[in-house]
Amino acid sequence: MPDISPDLPFSISLRRVNQCVGYVALLLPLALVALTLLGGLCFRASISHYYFSRLGGDLFVGALVFVGLLLAAFYDFEPQETEGCLQHRWYDLWLVRLAGICALGVAFVPTADSGCAYQPSDVARVFLTQPQGSETASVPGGRVTGTISHDFWASFEGLGGGDTVPVALRMLHVSMAGVMLVILAYYAFFVFTRGNSSASSGPVPPGSRKALRNRCYRVLGLAIALSVAAIATKTGCVNWLLSATQAQRLDAWWDARRLTFVLETIALGSFGLSWLIKGRFISLLKDEGP
Repeated sequence: MPDISPDLPFSISLRRVNQCVGYVALLLPLALVALTLLGGLCFRASISHYYFSRLGGDLFVGALVFVGLLLAAFYDFEPQETEGCLQHRWYDLWLVRLAGICALGVAFVPTADSGCAYQPSDVARVFLTQPQGSETASVPGGRVTGTISHDFWASFEGLGGGDTVPVALRMLHVSMAGVMLVILAYYAFFVFTRGNSSASSGPVPPGSRKALRNRCYRVLGLAIALSVAAIATKTGCVNWLLSATQAQRLDAWWDARRLTFVLETIALGSFGLSWLIKGRFISLLKDEGP
């Protein structure tokens, strides 16, 4: 960890930071489901689509910015000198920073459609291009007209939106989400399973708490990886392998079951649990001894 002045009126615990990251990742999907049920919102096709919902967009962006900033900026230390990170490699630190930058990108570059079949009672956030008219708090009752869109890139003059936007930009949100989750799967499966503390260094005895944690890390890392692979496989089938009719049928079947949301929830929940375990959020996971 960076040097911390003894004059500061607080202390920083790496485990507490890990726990904060874990709780936010774990609770975000649950909070969105609760908001949907209690607030009468449309159940979106994916977590990313909640960007366009009332309050859900605030939760989505706020959670990803919080996690992204911690991953990108907080983890700056000498691994050989930091308890809890003794076996981290130099590239592990750069990877976690990249995951943080990707989380910020996912927050600020939204997905491209609503992910919802709107009902008259629904409330939606949209991009309004070419607006005309006015509506202010001091002069209520005004009228604003324009072109409504959920396409982030259409709001930039010159890009036009839709197929006129370069593929690299249209795929930016999905690509950053995928990179972030792949790195987090790598961390759970490979980084956290090392002997990163003095209490868990050396060979791992069967039945020890380190062995228990490692089993949990590997299961959670595998769950993240399989969730990402399932979404990627479906996307590849729809975009490149299936005919237009077959792709529409698969999309309809997939979206009716909210499978993207379910798989993203599994991935984020596994990410959150792995970081909570890293933060030793229950005593069962702590190493024996003083």
